[in-house]
Amino acid sequence: MPLTREHFLEILRARPRKEELQKYSNNPDYHQYLREVCLSNDQQINWRAAWLLADLPAKDLQQIFPSAQILIELLATPQKDGYLREIVKIINQLELNEDEEGLFYEAALKLWENLAMASATRIHAIRSLFKIAEVYPELKLELEAYNDDYYFQGLSPGIARQIRKLFAGLS
Repeated sequence: MPLTREHFLEILRARPRKEELQKYSNNPDYHQYLREVCLSNDQQINWRAAWLLADLPAKDLQQIFPSAQILIELLATPQKDGYLREIVKIINQLELNEDEEGLFYEAALKLWENLAMASATRIHAIRSLFKIAEVYPELKLELEAYNDDYYFQGLSPGIARQIRKLFAGLS
């Protein structure tokens, strides 16, 4: 028998190990709760719900988020870096329509341009940009402008190397 919403929220707040939480996230009975918490303003646990959702198979995520619009809009709101990283990971697994791809591209570009953003969030954002540019090759030229030392400030040498490899593959 599934837990009540309130009991489920208590479990998320208690910060159990990921393995413990996965028994809930893998159960479709809890997907609606995870969606609600993920989209909530509760910064204590919304990132944890997003973190769990990001590990679900794409087909499950597509059922939970039939439209990516609401997630893309979250990327423009003031949130913690880790939460935004998980939202980007979720969006990357969804099938986007052309409008959503455009909105996601713009949102991911803003994340990449934000040098104050955590490097893990920025690398997921730039990977998203490259993924979209594979579908729309004309964007590759635009991306070249972001292959500048300015945008590599604050990145670890390892992450910077990964991103430079992405840029090297543009041509």
